[in-house]
Amino acid sequence: MMNFSTLSDPERDKINEMRFSKKLLSISVFSILAFSLLSHSLVFASGEGVTPDDGDGESGTPLPTITITNPLSDPSTNNLVDFIRVVVNDILLPIGGVVVAIAIIYTGFLFVVSRGNEEKLRTAKRAFLYTTIGTAVLLGAWTITLVIKATIDSITTAS
Repeated sequence: MMNFSTLSDPERDKINEMRFSKKLLSISVFSILAFSLLSHSLVFASGEGVTPDDGDGESGTPLPTITITNPLSDPSTNNLVDFIRVVVNDILLPIGGVVVAIAIIYTGFLFVVSRGNEEKLRTAKRAFLYTTIGTAVLLGAWTITLVIKATIDSITTAS
């Protein structure tokens, strides 16, 4: 175990950032694991079923049918291009928009907390740069999706 009183401020900040990163990573992994286990059980809960035969030769009584609708089952998604468009527009952009907003707020918080400390200010600038790059990638994915869809639509209508 380290003695924090002998460390300089940048070293303490680095250790605290590493601890925060480990906590964030463990929360993310736990959330993904919990979601995957929950969604797995929901898939097996759907469908028709019959109670087991009790040995009297008659089939069991039918169980009520549980139907879970597919959120991507938009009637207009009958090909790969439309499916990708739906995934980007209805899943990636809303989730990415929330993540970008949280990242910008967090970056602003880093700038405020830095209070002139050069190391913390450098960290805040780096976080802002990465947030900007992430936003550009997100908007780039949306733009590429629109360009590909327009290209394929023009090819199919020209034929």
